[in-house]
Amino acid sequence: MGLTGLTGLTGLIGRRLLPVVGLVALGAAACTPADPHASASAAGSSAPPAPSAVASSPATGAPATEPPSTAGPATASPATTAPAGRPSWPRVTVAGLSFEIPPSWHIVRFGTDQACAQPVQSAGLPAVFGCAGLAVKTGSIRGSEQRPYQADQNGGWYTATDVQPCPVDTAPPGGDFNGIRFGAGSRPVETGLRPVGNRKADYDRWQAGCDSGYSFSPQGWYLPLSRVLFLDYIGHPETARILGSVRFPG
Repeated sequence: MGLTGLTGLTGLIGRRLLPVVGLVALGAAACTPADPHASASAAGSSAPPAPSAVASSPATGAPATEPPSTAGPATASPATTAPAGRPSWPRVTVAGLSFEIPPSWHIVRFGTDQACAQPVQSAGLPAVFGCAGLAVKTGSIRGSEQRPYQADQNGGWYTATDVQPCPVDTAPPGGDFNGIRFGAGSRPVETGLRPVGNRKADYDRWQAGCDSGYSFSPQGWYLPLSRVLFLDYIGHPETARILGSVRFPG
C-alpha cells in the first residue's frame, strides 16, 4: 500500500474513535465528586449561623427558708472594701451579725437581742417603736401584738397591743393624739423572697396609716433559720446597701 493509502486509513480510524473518546471523557466527569469546599463557600453567605450551645442547670423550686442565694451579683457575698467611687461604710456587729451602716449612723441597742441602726441626729425624724432607721431583732422574735413572728403575718410589724403614736406629728397643734389607726393588723400587700447578704429572706410589706392621713409602708426581711428579722418601718434609701452587706456568723 502506498503513502496515500496509509493516510486515508489513519483518518478513517481517527473519525471512528472520536465519539468513543468523548463518551469516555463525559463519563469520567460525571463520576468525579464535586469539591465540598467550593459548595460550602458558595452557600456560606446565605446560611444562618449555628446556635451556640448554652449549658443549663436543673430547675429548682423556690426555697421556703434561707439557703444561700444564687441569683445575680446582688446576692453575692459582700466585698470587704467598697467598689470604686463608693465611699466605705463602717461595719458593726449585732448578736453575731455584722453589717455596714452609713458613717452618720450608729447603733442603739435594746438589750442583747435587739437594736436599731439609725442616724446619729435622729431628732425630728419619723420613728416607729423608738427606731428612726432599720430595726434588727434576733433570738425570740415577736410579731403582731407580741405573738411569735412568722412570715406573711397579719400586722407582723406591729408588736404593740395598744395604739402607738404616728411616726410623724405625734402631737399635732390642738392637742389631739395622732395615732396609728390603719394597718396594725392588716395582711401584707406584698410577699416573696429577697436577698439579705448571701441568703434569701422571707419578705413582707404592709400598708399603714395615721389619724392625720399620713401613710407609710413597713417592710420586713425574716430569716427563720438564722432567727433574724430586719424591719424598715418608713423606707430608707440606705436599707438596700445595709442588707446587702450582712455577714452571718460561722
